[in-house]
Amino acid sequence: MKTLNIITNQESRMMKIFCSLFLIVFFSLNTYATWSIIAVDRKTGEIGIVGASCTFDVSGIASIVPGKGAIVVQAASSYFARMKGVSLMEKNMTPEQILTAMRSDEFDPENQQYGLVVLEENTVPLVYSGNIIADWNGEKIGDDFAVLGNILVGEKVVAKAYEAFNSNRDKSLAERLMLALKAGEEVGGDKRCGTQFARSAFISIYKPEKGAILKLAIQGIEDGGNPAVTLLNQQFEYWRQKEEN
Repeated sequence: MKTLNIITNQESRMMKIFCSLFLIVFFSLNTYATWSIIAVDRKTGEIGIVGASCTFDVSGIASIVPGKGAIVVQAASSYFARMKGVSLMEKNMTPEQILTAMRSDEFDPENQQYGLVVLEENTVPLVYSGNIIADWNGEKIGDDFAVLGNILVGEKVVAKAYEAFNSNRDKSLAERLMLALKAGEEVGGDKRCGTQFARSAFISIYKPEKGAILKLAIQGIEDGGNPAVTLLNQQFEYWRQKEEN
């Protein structure tokens, strides 16, 4: 009986170790995102994120902190780095302080691509792209939004998304974000996906008047299936029309 108890204890310890390692790998490496846009509307208090990728589910890259701002962590997509950023944003730390903390060695920052934006006036979005994330990678930053991506067909994905968002200032934040994501799809999107452009896509919008985050997502599309951003755009238009009526 003593021998059996020893084996059981060993198995229990091994199981705990395995589960811990699984969670670390799952949250840190499960999502390899490609292009996303983070934005705020300082007049309405709205906060939004969109993203798309040639992975099963890209929506895990993003966090909105209601009344504060938004964070994306893509490429290797460290869950723990994102949660660190969220915690500091909730405590009203500055964007610079948040990004510095997220660049700690414990989060393997050179394999990450970080983006963050806050509602506070006189601030601009910040982006950090690690030195060893896959090409093409880069970002383009405006006063109240940023476009960032990796594993793209080229710089044109970020450039067109930026242009689509910035040239539609007469539209709502949600519409601008969706137009920007669609513009990235139209010029090639994720280079792993061919003419599918992305297998998953999402949009998240915080609306202060409702005190809630709206989220629409497309995920789990097989390789070679329908383009995820196109499907998301269809769902978004359906939702938008219902909102207007």
